Amino acid sequence: YRSTSHKIGLSSSSKITAAVIMEINNYINGSFVPPSSREYIPVYDPANDQVIARVGVSGTPDVETAVTAAQKAFVSWSAKTIKSRAALMLKFHALVREHTQELAELIVQENGKNITEAIADVAKGNETVEWACSLPQLAQGQTLKVSSQVSCMDRRDPLGVVGCIVPFNFPLMVPMWTV
Repeated sequence: YRSTSHKIGLSSSSKITAAVIMEINNYINGSFVPPSSREYIPVYDPANDQVIARVGVSGTPDVETAVTAAQKAFVSWSAKTIKSRAALMLKFHALVREHTQELAELIVQENGKNITEAIADVAKGNETVEWACSLPQLAQGQTLKVSSQVSCMDRRDPLGVVGCIVPFNFPLMVPMWTV
């Protein structure tokens, strides 16, 4: 995101106060990229109807750019061992746990959930990440000898890029399902 300051009102001491309004861009290929439309819409805090951010209006060109970048990244990601992929997920899991309160507060502000529900959203999402961390044990596969000349092999291989349209009611948990 890119932050810009906007004057939004007067404090109780009648001084002009400035709030940071985040301008949220697409995260593509390791960088924040403005939408091709160059348009932004406001994001409101449902508790007080204040604008808390502006989010880019993205369209087909933005999705195509993101998918192309993800497909290129998939080549190196799928070449990693399952153990190294799980190690990265463990780091991600630790970061989510470390920033649970901050993530929950963002959900409260943007979504309107109470803090208890927002913390639960973060926790349930991180449970999915924890499950992904166990993939070295879960994805070992197996080979079954079904007759003297035939064996059946069960393998778990990365398939490709996944996209997720996130519903408003579980803004952190549902995207974690794509992990």
